[in-house]
Amino acid sequence: MSFSAFAIKVEVDVNGMSCGMCVEHITRELKATQKAENITVSLEEKKARFSEIKDKKITDAEIKSAIKKAGYEASKIRRLQ
Repeated sequence: MSFSAFAIKVEVDVNGMSCGMCVEHITRELKATQKAENITVSLEEKKARFSEIKDKKITDAEIKSAIKKAGYEASKIRRLQ
C-alpha cells in the first residue's frame, strides 16, 4: 500500500485557464513546491487536484502562490478526506 493513500487530497478552483498550456503551467508550478503529487488539472472544470506528499503539508498561501506564479488565480481551496 502506498503512503500517498493516506495523504490529504486537495481541490482548487482556478480562474483564468483557457488552453492546454495553462494546464502545463499549473502542473509544473504545483510540482515545484515539492509538496504535491498525483497532480491533475482539468481545463474543462477549471480545477486542479492533487495529494499532499506525506509529511509535507502545503499551505493555502503556497498553493495560491504556485498558481499565481503560473499566471492564474486560485479562487477556492478544499481539503478532502
